Amino acid sequence: MPPHFSSLSVSSLTRSQVLGFTALLILPLLLLATLPWQPFLIDSLQSGWLWWSYALTRMVDIPGIGVSGALLLLLTRYKLKLKLSPFIALGCALAALLASDWVLKSLIKHLTEEPRPYLIWLESQSLIPAIKHFYASSIDVRSEQVHAASQLLALPEWLGHHWQAEVNYAFPSGHSIAAISLAQFFGLIWLARAPTGVWLLPLWALGVGLSRMVMGMHWPVDVLASALLGTLTALIAARWWLHRY
Repeated sequence: MPPHFSSLSVSSLTRSQVLGFTALLILPLLLLATLPWQPFLIDSLQSGWLWWSYALTRMVDIPGIGVSGALLLLLTRYKLKLKLSPFIALGCALAALLASDWVLKSLIKHLTEEPRPYLIWLESQSLIPAIKHFYASSIDVRSEQVHAASQLLALPEWLGHHWQAEVNYAFPSGHSIAAISLAQFFGLIWLARAPTGVWLLPLWALGVGLSRMVMGMHWPVDVLASALLGTLTALIAARWWLHRY
């Protein structure tokens, strides 16, 4: 490892730094979850600017998550001037982090079975069957029903396709877990070793979480729970890497 890192460890991060960085990821979402306001922008579904929310979402779905993760890995290698061994370990830690998040997210979705906000709204407009019957159908049937509803609403093609592809359950948000995990994992490592630009990571992650809400994919509490889960798993992964390199 580089000589100037030899004396550094996770102890180079103070508790106040960790708590402060985590608070940037959690507190805005906590505020949203406690307000009686649902960010789903029903009246703006045909607005062109909403595409930017979709663009943020695409940064952490497949294949976007691979591109985002690779870019952050390479940027971290450049910032920290990492040699091959710690760089490979960093990549392995990131892969383990994202895999564990996916498993936890999938398990919780199966246990909670919470409907997505846009589906509740489509039901209220009588554009899909009652939610109980909707979810009792196969994924293909659900997708066809959502596609028909999006055609009737004259939604932008990208939004209709996105809704059609996301007919599973809402809680928690897989996109938000991925974004928060990336922000927390790399954020803590940058904060300990090369803090320049570190505060951009929470802003990006919160933007992803907000994008999931304004498009009707998740409730605020879904994203808040995802942030709590993502920060915890990322803290464990970042701590492991910082202790060893």
